[in-house]
Parts: sequence; C-alpha cells; structure tokens
Amino acid sequence: MGQPLFFPVLSVGYLAASRLAEGDQLQVHSVFQRSLNLRHPDGYLLSILSHDNQNLPDAIRVALPGNWDWRYHLQAGQSVRFANGILQSELWGIAVNQSTCWHPQLWLSGEFTPEPQQVLRHYAVLASQLSQYCQQQQVESDLQLLPGMGPSTRAVTLDVTDSQAQLTAEVTALIGFGRGLTPDGDDYLLGYLTALWPWRQHPAIAEHDAALRNIIGSQLSRTNDISRHYLARALEGHVSQPICDLMLLLGTTEVQASEIQAAAWQVMQFGASSGVDCLAGLLHGLRTLRRTLPAR
Repeated sequence: MGQPLFFPVLSVGYLAASRLAEGDQLQVHSVFQRSLNLRHPDGYLLSILSHDNQNLPDAIRVALPGNWDWRYHLQAGQSVRFANGILQSELWGIAVNQSTCWHPQLWLSGEFTPEPQQVLRHYAVLASQLSQYCQQQQVESDLQLLPGMGPSTRAVTLDVTDSQAQLTAEVTALIGFGRGLTPDGDDYLLGYLTALWPWRQHPAIAEHDAALRNIIGSQLSRTNDISRHYLARALEGHVSQPICDLMLLLGTTEVQASEIQAAAWQVMQFGASSGVDCLAGLLHGLRTLRRTLPAR
C-alpha cells in the first residue's frame, strides 16, 4: 500500500479545532461525493467538506482533487484516527493543525445586541430575496416560507403568546417534518432560533426563547442524526458562517441592500431547500421581534 494522500486544509471551524485530542478514534458516520461526516467520541459529528462548501463550526474544509468521490474510499463504520495533529485513515490524511481557524468572534462574544429596529428595517429586502430565489431556482418546501406564499403548504405559527402546550405541539409538528437530508421543519426552527439569539435575554423574549429551546432539546430524537447535530448546535448559538455573516450584516449601521441580498443568497445556497427553510425561519423570527420588542 502506498503513502496516504494528504489534502490541503483551507479552514477549520472553531469547534472542530478545539474538539480533536491526541489519540481520538472517530468513526465514519455518513459518506457523500464531496463531503463526509465522522462521529467524534463526544457524540457530535465532525464534517470534512470540499472547498465549495460553507464554513461550519464542526467542519474542516479541504482542497480535494476534481474527480474525488469519498464514496469510493470510505464506508460507514470505518475508523479514522487523530494523532500528531493529523486526521488520518489508511488512504488519506489531513494536517488539521496547519490551517486557518474560522471563528466568528463578535457573534460568539455575546456583545452583538444591535437595536432591533436596525435589523428589522431589512425585512422587506430579505423577504423579496427569498421569494425571488424560490421562483428562479424552483425550490420546493413542505412549509409555507412566507405568509400567504404557497397556501397548500403547512404554515408555522410560532409566537411569544403561545402557551407551553401550543409550543410543544408546534415543535412536535416541525421536528423531522418535510423533505431533505435535514428536514424542512428542522431548518426552519434553526433559522427562527438564530433570529432570536441576540435578544434571547430580553425580558419580552426570554421566556418564549427558553421554553422553545427546552422543548426542541427534549425532542431531538425525533429527527435524523445529521439534522439533530445542527439543531443541537443552534441551541447553543453555533451556526454556519453564512448565517452568522447575514445576522452580523443586519446589525451593521451602514449597509446596502445589495449586500443584504448577497448575504441572503449565500444562506440559501445550503442544500436543495435547507438554506431557504432556514432563511424563512429567520424571517419568522424577525416578525416575532417586530411584534414584541418596542421601537425607539
């Protein structure tokens, strides 16, 4: 057997960089053409992504040969070991420690609390971008992405006025619901949680946010492993770079509509409909903020 093929590392998500410890044995969870998921001993997934994928907290982005297909080189259940800064199987290796770390410091610092009205003024631009994108790309979701859009699909009714029983019923109906590797309902909830995150301790939001997070956390077993991973991370404020970038941009004082549109487009690029569902959930969260937080 020849020497392992080493892939150049482009970036490492901040959680991936901190989770790997000398001697860790990871197990291949799922394999796709240009990406794979490894199950870490802590139970969470660690993703290996090609260069054209987005930065994720638990992912390592690498430069793969143009014709590379992970499905021909790995199978679920195989072991991958981390030692001497290298994540390695018999056929390939990744020098994790020789890479740039993606770390959204402002988002994670807890200091990102812009005026709600500053964020909400971009709602119309985001809603228009979502609608146009769905029409142009012929995106299909099993959820109503905007009020009045696709009346034959399921509407989501999350609101701060919901009782515990209403919230529980809505989450139960959403988790694991819909199509895709990460179901529509899960992605929608992820976007909704993210919209509320900067104001989760605001007196008008805190009770609703805490109750929603507790209910989602208790029902993660209702969805698949990959979607469960993303939702569990979102409960802790860990989301992808495009979602972070969009939220931070919404809170920037001087920003052009074209910049907002470009950032929203990046969010919607994730999966066949996952990014669209996520943006729809984020817009729902903005509507909740608009009804709840006082204007100044």
